[in-house]
Formats: sequence, C-alpha cells, structure tokens
Amino acid sequence: MKHKLIFLLLLASLTYGCMEMPITIPSGTIDPGTGPDQRKVLVEELTGVRCPNCPDGTASLVALGDQLGENLIVVSIHAAPGYDQPYPESQYDFRTSDGSILSNYIGLPSFFPTAAINRRIVPPETEPYLPRQMWAGIIDEDLGEDPAMSIELEKNYDAISRKLNLTVTMTPRAALSGEHRLTLLITQDSIQDVQKKGLEKIPDYYHRHVLRDVITQATGDVISEPLVVNNAVEKKYSITLPVEWNEKHCSVVAFIHHGSAPDKEVLQAVEVHVTD
Repeated sequence: MKHKLIFLLLLASLTYGCMEMPITIPSGTIDPGTGPDQRKVLVEELTGVRCPNCPDGTASLVALGDQLGENLIVVSIHAAPGYDQPYPESQYDFRTSDGSILSNYIGLPSFFPTAAINRRIVPPETEPYLPRQMWAGIIDEDLGEDPAMSIELEKNYDAISRKLNLTVTMTPRAALSGEHRLTLLITQDSIQDVQKKGLEKIPDYYHRHVLRDVITQATGDVISEPLVVNNAVEKKYSITLPVEWNEKHCSVVAFIHHGSAPDKEVLQAVEVHVTD
C-alpha cells in the first residue's frame, strides 16, 4: 500500500512536470529505511547545456531526491548528442570521455528529457533510457524490491593533498549468475553556469549531480571473485581531486550491475559525500 501511494503521487507530479507542480507526500507515509541492505535506485540522466527540455527532467529528479533522500541516487551525464557542447560564454565544459563511453554503454536515447532507471529495459521501450512519464513508476517498483547485493562505501579524504581513498565492500544476498561489474564515479552538485531552458538561456543555472569522472572503467570493472551468498568482496580505489572541483559538493557513487548486453541492470548502489 505504501509503494502504491508513492507511485500515484510521484506519477502525477512527473506527468505534469512542465507545470512545475510540487511533490507533496503526507507526513509519515514514507519510511524507506536506510543502510546497505535497503534498496537504492540509481538514475542516470542524460543531459547537455544546450538541451532546452532537460532542466524540466532535472527539476523532477531534484524533487524526488528531496522526498526519497539517500534512497535515490542521481548522476547527470553531459553527453546528450547535439546538446552537450558548451556555449562560448560557458565557464565549464562538463563533457568527459568517460561520460561519452558511459552514455553509449547504457544505450541510445531518442528523446529528452531522458534517464535510465537502474538501467532497466521496460517494454515497450527497447533501451534503458526512458521518458519522464515512466520514471516514477519504475522508481517505485524498484524501491519495493529486496536488493540481491548489499554494498558499503568507506572514504578517507585528505584536504591537504586532496587524495581520496575508497573501499567498496560488496556482499551477495541471493544466488547470482553471469557477469557482474562494479562502477565507481564522482559527481559534483550545485555548479552555476549557462544552461538553455525552453527558449531562454540562463546564465546562472544550478547544474545538479554532474558527472566529473569515472574511477573504474567507464563500463565497470568486472568482478572476478566468486559471488557467494553472504561472502563479502572488497575493492580499494584512490583518486586525487582536481583543484577546480569543490569537494564540499562532490559525492562518490558506487554501484553493481550486470555486465552482459543487453542486460546491464543495476542491482544496488550507494552514495557518500567526499566531506562530511
């Protein structure tokens, strides 16, 4: 009943997103829980500074994030074909080679705004990138599932050297078969710069959840260790943050996913802030 209520309210807000209707959930109706065994939903939004419709999609995801907290993880990939080139007056170029590889690995978009929800392919769609009116339903469905994996992410950041050490611990909670991969990446939030919105060009738009770098391979590192129920697998990584990144707005996202085409579905994800 809880998830049905969430679905109906979120669907209404996203369907009429162009009217900027706020999402309001009565107090006490959502208790999604927290922790490594609580299902998280990963949203990979494909966007670009010249995409006039993309800010409406971002606004919907921000509203959902305000509501669902750490159970919704958003990554904005600036690799929308034909829309991702900076303007001459842009201060930043959000494009990355890893972002392009990552976007192509996920699938081929045919409309905007668009986003992959746990990289699920939902009929009648044939690609993981889904139209906005489908987002709420898929998010709601996945929040109600028990994750097949738990994942924990520990970080240690040195503000002087700007070195970030990361430890990912993955523990299967169900029998798994086939190839699985781990992807680890960094996002930065609240970056002010130019963005097209509708017919306007906004000079001080707040860009959210911007993909900055993928620490693993962009398509994910193959997990070679046996994935045995309740047996933990640990991986360690490190990265030095460029000085132009504001670490106070940076987060690390880790997620486990299937690795064989066309099934790249995300089993579980986690996000931590670089600084507390």
